Amino acid sequence: MGKSSEMFLDSFFVARQPVFNTEKSVWGYELLFRNSGGSNAADVGNEDEATSQVIADGFGLIQEDIEEGQLLLVNFPRNMLLEGAADFLPPEVCVVEILEHVQPEPDVLEVLQELKDRGYTLALDDYIGQEGLEPFIELADIVKVDCLELDRAKLVDVAEKLKQMGVKLLAEKVEDNEMFNLCRELGFELFQGFFFSRPEIIPGKKMSTNNINRMRLLGSISSHDFDVDDLTQAINSDVSVSYRLLKFMNSPTFGLPNKINSIQQAITLIGYRKLAGWLRVILLSDMSSGPAGNELAFLSIKRAKFLELVSLDLKFCPLSSESMFMLGLFSLLDVFLGRPMLELMSELPVEKELVKALTDETSSVAVYLDIVKCLEQADWKALCDLIIDLQLTPLSVARNHLAAMQWANEIALMSRTHEQFEDD
Repeated sequence: MGKSSEMFLDSFFVARQPVFNTEKSVWGYELLFRNSGGSNAADVGNEDEATSQVIADGFGLIQEDIEEGQLLLVNFPRNMLLEGAADFLPPEVCVVEILEHVQPEPDVLEVLQELKDRGYTLALDDYIGQEGLEPFIELADIVKVDCLELDRAKLVDVAEKLKQMGVKLLAEKVEDNEMFNLCRELGFELFQGFFFSRPEIIPGKKMSTNNINRMRLLGSISSHDFDVDDLTQAINSDVSVSYRLLKFMNSPTFGLPNKINSIQQAITLIGYRKLAGWLRVILLSDMSSGPAGNELAFLSIKRAKFLELVSLDLKFCPLSSESMFMLGLFSLLDVFLGRPMLELMSELPVEKELVKALTDETSSVAVYLDIVKCLEQADWKALCDLIIDLQLTPLSVARNHLAAMQWANEIALMSRTHEQFEDD
């Protein structure tokens, strides 16, 4: 394989989108990929072998961090089905997703039947009631219905017909809680979209006492001139935060030669500003509630690390790497707490340019947050345009995103450790 193929493999983009059940627990994830930054769609036809490797690598990355019982949906165009790309992936975890432009031709149906016989779960993507796809529906275990493409009457009709055919219904592109509730009433069992990341402001909603305390602590360490003694006291005043922070800092992630036994020792070894950054992550993760909240925590933490890494690759960045980290970390704070972002920012000593970016005002740094949103939504064309405009490379963006995902997963594992500690 030549240099171009090596570059092709090095620069693949991977995004994961959660799929929830009716209780808003995470049922699994859809794994979305793109092989390079050079075109507007994944070039699967010309580089089948390399693309299969890309999927295998991306699948391996995500599979390490999913919980037992969760599944991963992987998109398969026609060529990849016929070339046996699914052989890279385990049937007990992988859901083979048939893309919308694949036609039910005899050779395709034969491959799908073989996959089903070998224990793979099959899903049909982007169904809106179009004719001619009945052979796929007969084989499929799951049918994904594109809710944005259907009005209410048509959605009801499509759902009724599919239920009669005995398949599990997955509503995709669910953009708000109103659509989520409608689809649940129509018998959909699975849901995918950005409804969980949209603020749902409930009049009179109050934060819990724990979250109020954590917000105060978050505020106290978000200023550029916070005091080291205040930081130490703030950490020591919360036993669960102290436990979790020390456990994380003694993990291989830090690579420190000696065990850290106290917060003061930690500050001496790694510096109080860096320690404050880790503490912000932990506090935000602690404020998450339920599976959807955990997913929001993952996105926030991943965004933070990604923007920090991107800032280090830029020749000029309008914000420091620390502020870029905070931009990602606070980008979903309004969703976490059910309060307007502008109101929340008034309570934290955050610099003006960062507040503008978070509150949709004109800002020179909002574009960097757009990059990570494009990655999450698998909007590859918009991503490539942004990469070109900012003079970044697809390779650096891909590697930074993977590194941020891995880092966020480590934090997520610590979150589960924290929950066990709280229960004990």
